[in-house]
Amino acid sequence: MGAPGEFDTHPSRPTSREIAPTSTGIYETHAKQGISHDGVALQSANTMPLAELPEDMIAESIALYLKYCHKQPLWLFDPVDLSTPKNLSKEVIYGILSLALRFSDNHFLEGRVDQICRQYAEAAQSLISFRIARGAVHLSTMQSLCLIALAEYISNDTHLAWVHIGLVTNLAKCGNIDIELHEGQSTSLLEARRRLFWSINFLNQQFGPRSLSLNMLQDIQSPKYMALNIDSHREMGVSPPQVPEETGSLSSRGGIWVYMVQLGSLWREVQHYVSHCASGHFTPPWSVESGYSIIGAHLMNLETNFPTSHRYDSARFQEQSIEELHGDRWYWSPWLYLQFTYHAVHSVINHPFLYSWRPQQAAQLAVPNTFWKTSSELALVHTTWTVRLIDMITEKDYQLSDPFIGHLVAIAITIHLYYCRAADPAVRESAQRKVETCTRLLHDLAAKWPVCDAIYQKIQELIRSAFAASPSSSNHQSPRRTISIDTALMWDILLPNSPQTSSALSGQGIFDPSFFESPRENYPEKVTVETEIFHHSTRTVDTSDGGQALPPCSSTVSGRRPSEASDHEVWNGDNQPPVNNHTSQVPVARETLGWSGPSFQSDVSFMDVTHDPFYQFQDHDHPYLGVWEIGNL
Repeated sequence: MGAPGEFDTHPSRPTSREIAPTSTGIYETHAKQGISHDGVALQSANTMPLAELPEDMIAESIALYLKYCHKQPLWLFDPVDLSTPKNLSKEVIYGILSLALRFSDNHFLEGRVDQICRQYAEAAQSLISFRIARGAVHLSTMQSLCLIALAEYISNDTHLAWVHIGLVTNLAKCGNIDIELHEGQSTSLLEARRRLFWSINFLNQQFGPRSLSLNMLQDIQSPKYMALNIDSHREMGVSPPQVPEETGSLSSRGGIWVYMVQLGSLWREVQHYVSHCASGHFTPPWSVESGYSIIGAHLMNLETNFPTSHRYDSARFQEQSIEELHGDRWYWSPWLYLQFTYHAVHSVINHPFLYSWRPQQAAQLAVPNTFWKTSSELALVHTTWTVRLIDMITEKDYQLSDPFIGHLVAIAITIHLYYCRAADPAVRESAQRKVETCTRLLHDLAAKWPVCDAIYQKIQELIRSAFAASPSSSNHQSPRRTISIDTALMWDILLPNSPQTSSALSGQGIFDPSFFESPRENYPEKVTVETEIFHHSTRTVDTSDGGQALPPCSSTVSGRRPSEASDHEVWNGDNQPPVNNHTSQVPVARETLGWSGPSFQSDVSFMDVTHDPFYQFQDHDHPYLGVWEIGNL
């Protein structure tokens, strides 16, 4: 199950043939040209479903949208607005279809879901473009842009999603949707405009490209991009739209969506911080002026003000019946987003890779011992919480509807990989189970969403390269405690929305490859970076060393080679595979982790991790019901 390379990361674009639904809801292949809707002439045969859509098929798709997409994550409509499909514009219907059909179990869609969803998004885009060209933009035009931007993100059409996010953002500004002009009032139209604004905001924070602020006032000959900081801006004196009213929500637990948008804003700051770390020129995280400190302060602020009723201990997800969870997805899907993202924020800003990847850094002098010890343990405990959440949704058979969760799960994998080389067999096997749990879920999400498939392929490649042998460790008799991290892959996983990642520089997307200079010609020769961590956490508190832990020490080596270890050595220093009843179901096979591919050179980091200090708090028979109650939201 889930062998590497099983999925097509970049599905081919639809051909000139069209897929259109018949009156029975069955999708048939045929070609049409010159059909017109709402005065929009679609001349090209490959612009896709142009036949009239049957009412039952539209109603079924709207029902799927309301169940799996409404507030998951975008909140664009009141359910009442969708109760009369004939009143909806064509571009909205096409936008809904581009998202909802991924959740259909119609067997006629099997193997063609991605192609059909792309085609519906293209049809909506054609209608939207014509409306803009003739000056006939409606609120529904911008709602549809939000829908297809999310659909394009899901389809891994990153550049196209960025274009449409930017377009709908500018349309909202031109239409004054970004300013509150009717404070204290509430009508159906005003609430629709507010929902639209905050959904656009969420799209920008979650999926939009990284924005840069250019400072040229000091020296035009040497302009610089400046860090964006939400604490450094001055208030403008105008108010953004009020947050939408969640009164009348079917959830008896009250409104939660706005808190998801709020945490999404902090996630944007996290991505800026990681970008600064990738540049190699950033304020040390222990500085009071650093992005690390600012994010930490905001995170504590959000946690302090987070409503008690929505907290993990109060919501009691694990105690709800499966029927209740699925019947109130408008609450539980945003709640899960909050839980996963909260722990991911902690994990990312404390990711050991951020502070150990530069070979030129004299880490033993540059990173305080206390910071290294604290941050590495925070990363561990919060990624373990990610695994705990996965166990919960697996136990309840809860179907995720937000592909962003796949990105957060991948981040957890990149941290747990370090502990697969721990000296303690119990800790090592615990880390392996966590990697397997995360990878299994990511594999399942990859089968449904192309963007998760792309992430899954990167994780598979990262795992294969992680256990290649270091030249300096070839004579070690004891079990190897080094792990190699391909830095290009790691940055791709941590910064999926950055224009500087290798995937963005490859020429894929809306640009012709000739638009880009060849990255290989511009990149310096790659080297191998070997890093060891002398951090000896213990499962009991030990004050004999004054709480000190040595940070990583980096050195440069010429390259690395395939591992000479057995397949099982990757997991267990005693050459015995850990006991795991789910081994046969795990997409990351032990053979994969014992990869023996061709020799190559690359930027990699090596880390040695020993103990999991929080292992004692886990109930290993019931991983999310034990006394392990620290670090949750």
